[in-house]
Amino acid sequence: MKTVKIALVKGDGSGPEMMEQAVVVVKKAAALDGFNLEFIDTPMGWNAYDKFGDTLPAQSFSTAKELGLIFFGGVGDFKHDNTIGKEKPELKPESRALLAIRKDLGLLLNFRPMVYYKELAHLANVKPEVIPAEGVKQIWIRFLLEDSYFGNTDLISNLSAEAQLSLGAKLKKDVTGTEELVADIAYYRRATIEKYFRAAFKYARQVKLSLISIDKANVMARYEYWRKIVTELHQKEFADVTLVHQLVDSANSLLFSPAKLNGVIACGNEHGDILSDGAAAALGSMGMMASSAINPDTGAAMFESGAGTAPTLAGQDKANPLGRILTGALMLRHIGAEKGAAAIEKAVNQVLLDGYRTGDLFGQNDDKVKLVGTRKMGELVLAGL
Repeated sequence: MKTVKIALVKGDGSGPEMMEQAVVVVKKAAALDGFNLEFIDTPMGWNAYDKFGDTLPAQSFSTAKELGLIFFGGVGDFKHDNTIGKEKPELKPESRALLAIRKDLGLLLNFRPMVYYKELAHLANVKPEVIPAEGVKQIWIRFLLEDSYFGNTDLISNLSAEAQLSLGAKLKKDVTGTEELVADIAYYRRATIEKYFRAAFKYARQVKLSLISIDKANVMARYEYWRKIVTELHQKEFADVTLVHQLVDSANSLLFSPAKLNGVIACGNEHGDILSDGAAAALGSMGMMASSAINPDTGAAMFESGAGTAPTLAGQDKANPLGRILTGALMLRHIGAEKGAAAIEKAVNQVLLDGYRTGDLFGQNDDKVKLVGTRKMGELVLAGL
């Protein structure tokens, strides 16, 4: 058995309950490929603050960087955000922990697969007839660095104090709400765009899908830049891959006609964040979202479902663990445990085909006897491996 060490961030809210199930399933599935997974407890988020006084303890950050593989349960909850976070906004864990890890590890590629199966069409929030017999594959790859999420922290020091004041450029933690003007800096670098699109084109070629590039080139300078670079790269290096340009607003209108977005979907940090969440809702529930963030140069990666922490369900055995479990499948595929990844995906689909539902997926035509909680859903998937 090959041992792989992984930093485990159990997270906030219902995160620890969901991650408990995901870890058990993933460890068993990994054994199918001869892997022994050793999870190293790496506290982050408000749960870590209660013990360490920080939402990103120095030792946890060090562990995450050293191991380069992170299974991330999600951080943040409204209660702490509106109390401690109001007094100390710099400690809000979404920016303090999550963005810090993405930037430090160079996690450029954020894969968020949304796969529609015709036999599970009744679970989707779209009309069943719009899902073709062969199903739909939407492989969202969000550009996870730069853009408006990192512009202020990356570039504000390049501006003089006078320029910052006249432009209204501020870090989020410094915003008081009394300003007359506040501006965000949004940017892309050519080298990063080229690296991102080379990886996206190679993946599209590998899975034999079109590459759909989302932008707002009709209005925004940085997306005119984005479109010109991807077009040039396509013509020079990837002419064999079909390239489709799609404006972000029209892409949004297509979320409930999923077959029209069948392909590998490349989108900026902000656009990708919003659109992929909408795509998850169209698929059935945010609780089903699986997500991985990868550095294409080093292989460092964080596996975080993107489904939130469901703080209102914490301790009630109600949160849907399937997004975390499917994220575990992405993690196994990344380390080379293909059999285990496929086994998880097959088991999840079978549990859903058998009619089992957590509350977020439960519909009026479902069997109340098969309405299950977090733990039971995890046990059902485990039994199906």
